[in-house]
Amino acid sequence: MLMRFIDICVKNKIFENNSNRMIGVVVAVSGGADSLALMDLLQKSQRRFKLKLCVAHFEHGLRDIESIADAKFVKSLANERGLDCIIESGNVKFFAESNKLSIETAAREMRYEFLERVCKDLNFDFIALAHHADDQAETILMRLLRGAGSIGISAMKFKSGRLIRPLLNFKKAELEDYCRQQNIQPRIDSTNFKTDATRNKIRLELLPKLTEYNPTIVETLCRFGATSAEDADFIQNETLKIFNSAIRYSNANELELSKNVVKNQHIAIQRALIRMFIEKSIGSVKDFGYIHFESIRRVLIDNLKGVELPHKFRADLKKGWLSIKRR
Repeated sequence: MLMRFIDICVKNKIFENNSNRMIGVVVAVSGGADSLALMDLLQKSQRRFKLKLCVAHFEHGLRDIESIADAKFVKSLANERGLDCIIESGNVKFFAESNKLSIETAAREMRYEFLERVCKDLNFDFIALAHHADDQAETILMRLLRGAGSIGISAMKFKSGRLIRPLLNFKKAELEDYCRQQNIQPRIDSTNFKTDATRNKIRLELLPKLTEYNPTIVETLCRFGATSAEDADFIQNETLKIFNSAIRYSNANELELSKNVVKNQHIAIQRALIRMFIEKSIGSVKDFGYIHFESIRRVLIDNLKGVELPHKFRADLKKGWLSIKRR
């Protein structure tokens, strides 16, 4: 498995290094089998890729004694292996309530903020995440169920900015087998077996049911996500070529999108232009789905007045130019 791991890293240029300097990697370790396998494989690949590792663990404050024990376990294991380790705790429930987020979303946002901060403080290059093929399949299914388009449904990538995911070609069962073979004893997160979160329902109920129809459903979904990502990359590149000609800044310094430029494009480019315009205008397309992109497209194509959008935003069309403002 180690050689396969190294081959994947080389093939996908995860640790491309044209100098003799060490590459700093923050390894996100929860204590579960996936992240422990990642930590072990990275540590055994240190010399091959000239890696400097630091383990990072975020304690979400959601499982009381159990999650505190996870943090102590990760700290102890990192110390045994001679690895630096940074632990931080947070109040996810309070953050979720304050920002009107689900517990799952709040936990993810706080965890990623912590990892990014650690990486920046250490002046490291990458954050290694233990997402694997089953995670990929679950994510794609979740996005399908939410009505994402070809760009939104794209698979997670091996390398995306600071984030690296070297385990995407491994199934969860393989990682669990690896831990057993290496005599690594992972922690068990009891919340993974509760069906109160969408991802857990997909993992515990939907994917097993789909496996009855297609025993290789995980591989099928991963291939679908990968080809969608390739299609999305092409559309994005084509969209970038014309984006600057499709926008302008108003006298009030507000970004506006040209109705005429959008109308003259293929429908796939139209939607990509609208998505890019939203990202530039308000900074994110979070909670925007197909119905919102299509509603804005209809405003432009049919010369409608405007449309209401998530997070109290509204898109308005005036004199051939579309703008997005808070209501």
